[in-house]
Amino acid sequence: MPFLFPRKQEVLDIHARLIEAFGGTRGLRDEGALESALAAADNRQYYETADLATCAATYAYHLSQAHAFIDGNKRIAAAISEIFLELNSARLDVSNEQLVTLFLNIAAGKLSRDEVDGFFKQWTVFES
Repeated sequence: MPFLFPRKQEVLDIHARLIEAFGGTRGLRDEGALESALAAADNRQYYETADLATCAATYAYHLSQAHAFIDGNKRIAAAISEIFLELNSARLDVSNEQLVTLFLNIAAGKLSRDEVDGFFKQWTVFES
């Protein structure tokens, strides 16, 4: 069964709510970068038959790296990764501290996409 992927407008709406709740500058810096980051997960699932954890990790990595928004790129990457898992009956079993460290390391360029995949594979659990 194909995964449920978030649509661009949903991501834009979630980003606006995150900025409203936690502060920062609203707005999209690069629409093409956002579209590319969102397409990456779908493409990996289609062309590589990537599993759910890998697709979630792809959102985490590409949305953090794309810098598509003026502010809040790590926040939106974390939110979309977790929402994607929830849409597909899974969640991350990890502490907030570990998750924050992961996203800071992704943004700092300290982790490869494959390393991020490994963390998500380790932390993803399926709801029954």
